[in-house]
Amino acid sequence: MAGLGCTQNSQSCEETTAMKRIATALAGACLTAALGIFAGPATADDYPARPVRLIVGMAPGGSNDTVARLVAAELSKRWPQPMIVENKPGANSTIATSELKRATPDGYTLMLVISSHVTNTLLYPNLNYTLADFAPVSLIADTPFVLVANPKFAPNNARDLISMAKARQGGIDFGTPGQGSTQHIALELFDQMAGIRMNHIPYKGGAPAQTDVIAGQIPLIFATPTQSLPFIKQHKLKALGVTSKERLPQLPDVPTLDQSGVPGYEANVWFGIIAPAGTPPQRVDYLNKQISGVIQSPEIKAKLNELGLNLLDQPPAQFQQLIDSEKAKWARVISQSNIKFD
Repeated sequence: MAGLGCTQNSQSCEETTAMKRIATALAGACLTAALGIFAGPATADDYPARPVRLIVGMAPGGSNDTVARLVAAELSKRWPQPMIVENKPGANSTIATSELKRATPDGYTLMLVISSHVTNTLLYPNLNYTLADFAPVSLIADTPFVLVANPKFAPNNARDLISMAKARQGGIDFGTPGQGSTQHIALELFDQMAGIRMNHIPYKGGAPAQTDVIAGQIPLIFATPTQSLPFIKQHKLKALGVTSKERLPQLPDVPTLDQSGVPGYEANVWFGIIAPAGTPPQRVDYLNKQISGVIQSPEIKAKLNELGLNLLDQPPAQFQQLIDSEKAKWARVISQSNIKFD
């Protein structure tokens, strides 16, 4: 009997007790591991354990949708679960952003945003969210706008355009994808810095605005390189300037607006991925590293270059710095322009 044995031999009793403790501990560890296999909630180490949603606040086919689908397709190849792009257009992407705010902050709902993510919070006072409701994950790329005109429009560069605008009473019509769009705000900055006033003509998207420029219905728009380069090559549009600090490699002969009488002018549209505030930092860091690996791959870099996008690949802290600086910059422009929407 074990009890009598322990009484008769204390050393043997201690050894037996120790062995029982070890056996009990091992059994407990095995049981815990077994239960872990069947446990319901996913841990940080097995992310993603289910599909990840990537919301896009615009209709399919635009530059932001294209970037989202490039990233999502590549991550789906690398992950055990897919990343699924969901288009939620409407109200300059504020409907989609509101949905992201309501999502559980676990890394399973993300959003591809552009520069208007910042300006929307300055233009729409009744939004149910602020910039603080979101966590920056990864800044992917940016691109300038190209100031393009109908080929029959008299000025051949931005300097001559500014001279015409100052001399012409009634101004010059200038199309944008809509009220509050990134191009609209870029136009306001151009007017302020050049000392002119264009006639803002809002459309329901960049494509119809560009179609009307080609048809001669309006003379001017700011267009993305992706949108405009094919038509510039076909001589259906002519480029008067670009909005970046440096000339666009695809249009080396076209000067920047900074070089064309508007010193210091810069207005790029950037692309990044955000998550709801409160998403665990380790998950944000994981996502950032995964997205970085995707956009640094030769194939994706080449595709981004074809779209006229400049690869940025910046971590959350630098992305937040950009958001803060953009907020300060565009707040001044919007305040001076006195534009607000309900």
